[in-house]
Amino acid sequence: RSHRPAIDLEQLAALWTAYDAFDSQREQVMKRSRDIIKAAKNAIYALQREDWQRADSQLELCSKEANQVYQNFAADSPELRLGFFSSALEEMAEALSYRAFRTDRKLLGLHEMQEVSGLEFSLLLSEYLGGVMDLTGEVGRLAIRRASQGKEGKETIELCLACVEAVYDGVSELPYLPGGLGKKMSPLKQTMGKIEQVLYELALLSQGVKRQLNLGSAEDSPDRESET
Repeated sequence: RSHRPAIDLEQLAALWTAYDAFDSQREQVMKRSRDIIKAAKNAIYALQREDWQRADSQLELCSKEANQVYQNFAADSPELRLGFFSSALEEMAEALSYRAFRTDRKLLGLHEMQEVSGLEFSLLLSEYLGGVMDLTGEVGRLAIRRASQGKEGKETIELCLACVEAVYDGVSELPYLPGGLGKKMSPLKQTMGKIEQVLYELALLSQGVKRQLNLGSAEDSPDRESET
């Protein structure tokens, strides 16, 4: 009688070939996802300097690269759609959110972000939430920079606080945070506290100046009387 081998070598070879092909695709997705992350970060840096044109060009690069990665790799592979590629899209979502906040003074919803993203596939809710939660860090840094302007920066700082509060309140109402988004809640709350502290210190500074002016007027009045 014929003896069949305990291991199907042909099937094992086919599995090994499939694994090699997937590993090669995964490496390409990781490499191109890093390009998306780099472009998104460059867009944020440009927005910090109010270089709107460069920010838009970097965001266009993000969408172009992301569409190509999705079409060539992630569309037919849930494993490649998640992971590193998803993290890159989260970074892009942060840049898109920051652009809307800086230029339009608004917080983008998921559908609005999808419309302006230039993406030919749908963002996941986790990518959107991760982006807007990370946005609060950039908004907090903007508030700190505006504090150096004193009274002139107060309106922007108040807008920053309103943005962070809106994100915090909205996320807090969710029954569940997907992925590892729960770990972002603590830094978000800390950012909100820092902006509140900045506004409090500006209020104290304003009151202190007023008191000094009042004291100065009171001290000057006897001299004026003695001159008359």
